[in-house]
Amino acid sequence: MRHLIQPLALVAGVAGALDAQSDSSVTGPVPYRTRITVLPYVTYAPQTKVQFGVAGGVQFKWPGAARDTATRPSYLAGNLAYTTKGQWAVFTETSTYAPKNRWWWFGRAGVAFFPLFYYGMGPRTEKADTNLMEHRYIRLEGKVVRRLKGDLYAGVSYRLHSFFDIKWQFPERIPATLPGGYGGVSSGLGVAVQVDGRNSVTTPTRGRFYLAEYLRHAGWLGSDFTYDHLVLDARQYLPVRRGRDVLALQVYGEFNGARTPIQTMAMLSNYTTAVLARGIYLGRFRDRHELLAQVDYRGHLKGRVGYVLFGSAGNVFGSPGNRVFEQVKFTYGAGVRFNVNPADPLNLRADFTLTSFGESGLSLGAAEAF
Repeated sequence: MRHLIQPLALVAGVAGALDAQSDSSVTGPVPYRTRITVLPYVTYAPQTKVQFGVAGGVQFKWPGAARDTATRPSYLAGNLAYTTKGQWAVFTETSTYAPKNRWWWFGRAGVAFFPLFYYGMGPRTEKADTNLMEHRYIRLEGKVVRRLKGDLYAGVSYRLHSFFDIKWQFPERIPATLPGGYGGVSSGLGVAVQVDGRNSVTTPTRGRFYLAEYLRHAGWLGSDFTYDHLVLDARQYLPVRRGRDVLALQVYGEFNGARTPIQTMAMLSNYTTAVLARGIYLGRFRDRHELLAQVDYRGHLKGRVGYVLFGSAGNVFGSPGNRVFEQVKFTYGAGVRFNVNPADPLNLRADFTLTSFGESGLSLGAAEAF
């Protein structure tokens, strides 16, 4: 079993609230309460040994919009980890809404010296193909979109991934022609169009989210690799049981050009704005393209406690001989939820996953998987 900690994961735990001061002489909506949450943690994995970390975040509204119910809450999250093998990682992420949601900024940044298993490309890789990659990396991703009309937004998107100081456990298995096999910079700029009618970014219970995002990676942006990157993401949230539970649906597609480096290929369980096929080790299956559908039933038990039943079906494909409907991967499982901020729901989650290829995994995090 592998224990997976998602980056936005663990933005909760030992919580302290910074409450906006209310004035009984002022009528109108109660001001939004800024909340800070912090959690130290300890995990173990064979490639890292014991890992110590602290994660946290703040939920807030744009200054001056605390009483504006039309303005969505924002968040800023971070994670710092260090292992007994001298590995380390620093991560931060933000989702920020301007007043009346006229603008939305999403950003993610990470710097690390951390290991990752590489199994090869395609859906047929086996555990015997494991090749441990030690590397250092810098990841920067950002998106700025403007509200055009209703729930429709459009804007620009950018990402930079730089991998260097790579050391392979079995370097003889890595051909010199493999894109990214010995590091490099991937830098891409493009456009994003989305329809965002969710009632919450972290814990949606109703609404919809549709995204089309295209990036061009090219030398004039400082990229060592030239390729196109396209993401299509559709999510729907349907309230059931008089709104106490929610049925969440997602269809996700990612498509990359022929010279995509291995570090930015489509991966099951990858880090996007959603967790895809949770419980699978990051990079266990990777290729140029990916198609996946998943469903959650998120139920309420009592008070702040809830549960989830989930399943997914999908595959990676695109390299020679690999097709989308050959050896499709299925995952299914159940989990528990604990809401650490009833005023603006933020769920801690723990999900146990079983797979059609005989593996299992436990994933921990904050906010829903999608």
